[in-house]
Amino acid sequence: MQVAWTKQAEDSFNETVDYLLEAWTVKEANNFIELVEAIVYKIELNPKLFKVSIFDKESREVVITKHTSMFYRLLNKNTIEVEYFWNNYRNPKIQKETVKQ
Repeated sequence: MQVAWTKQAEDSFNETVDYLLEAWTVKEANNFIELVEAIVYKIELNPKLFKVSIFDKESREVVITKHTSMFYRLLNKNTIEVEYFWNNYRNPKIQKETVKQ
């Protein structure tokens, strides 16, 4: 199965890693990257593994850490699209506006 990342996913992932590097350590940043890679691998094996998002019925949501969630969708039977990463402490009203940008 092919995994594609939107520009928004790349940007929000990089922002999260940058934050971890600034506020924490390289170890925490690397742990986050490894968690994301492991979860993406699980999604490749079972695309419907995680719950459907309450914000968009086409998307699925997975909690990476208590601070960050990842949203993805099945584009077709061969492609998964990582949509964006979300800081779970942000206002959820903003998230609805973020979906499908």
